[in-house]
Amino acid sequence: MKKLLLLVLFCTSFLTDAQTTIFAEDWDGNGPGISEWILYNLDNRTPVGPGGTDGEALSFLVQDAWTVLSFEQIQGANPLFEAYPTAATGMDGNIIASNSWYNPVGVANDWLVSPLISIPVGATNISLNWAATSLGNTTFLEDYRVHLSPTGGSQVANFTTLLIDVNNELNTGNYRVQPLSDNLAGTSFRIAFQNDGNDQYVMFLDNITVTATVTASAEDFFANNLKIYPNPTNGMINLSSTTTLINNVSVTDLNGRIVKSFYLSGISQTELNVSDLTSGMYFVSVETDLGKGTTKIVKN
Repeated sequence: MKKLLLLVLFCTSFLTDAQTTIFAEDWDGNGPGISEWILYNLDNRTPVGPGGTDGEALSFLVQDAWTVLSFEQIQGANPLFEAYPTAATGMDGNIIASNSWYNPVGVANDWLVSPLISIPVGATNISLNWAATSLGNTTFLEDYRVHLSPTGGSQVANFTTLLIDVNNELNTGNYRVQPLSDNLAGTSFRIAFQNDGNDQYVMFLDNITVTATVTASAEDFFANNLKIYPNPTNGMINLSSTTTLINNVSVTDLNGRIVKSFYLSGISQTELNVSDLTSGMYFVSVETDLGKGTTKIVKN
């Protein structure tokens, strides 16, 4: 149900100039899933094992840099954990966890790198949003940093922009909204969460989204200057214009990822092959001599 509601909100907001969900990940099926994220365990340290006091079994579950855990796994490892904090808005079901409690003691350096995130041309009010919480008492609050790779590179060295350095994330939960530059409109980038806690415990992340205001003017431009058919399509679509010349075309999925690109050079009509795309709704963005337009297509 959560996935369906987010999809409906996405499609509606795109048409009404409201805040649009460009990218979403909740570890429960809404989003690309952990297989599309990149993990770097740069500290290569060993989590404290389950042989001691309450909570050590939970620490030991987090063997990778970041690990997706279900609510049942968390409760099974630490019976003292009763519920996700309400202040971590929407945190439920599966979450992703990182650990900084090691034997021997040491500083964590664990990276969670997103898939490529593409922002539509003309988007404004872009922001990165997420729910987070530290576990344990106030003595063991987690530290982490959030980075951005403006080139879209996935290596640690590519993350040249530090968005926020969080010290002592609340154990009562938090929902964070981090504004991003409007200069990112029309570009593709990655974000990364880096746990750099020093001998703390475990932290959870959930409901990671990138949102933006996408105006309807791009659709108006498309409707006034471009034609695309058939729609729905089984694989081939015709794109043409009688008012301007077409230069480039990109096809974006509902997670904001560019799945097809066509590099053209001042033509008035073309045929595009999207037969390799899976069935579903996509956005087609067209750059022309007069401006840029966007419309929806459905691939059967």
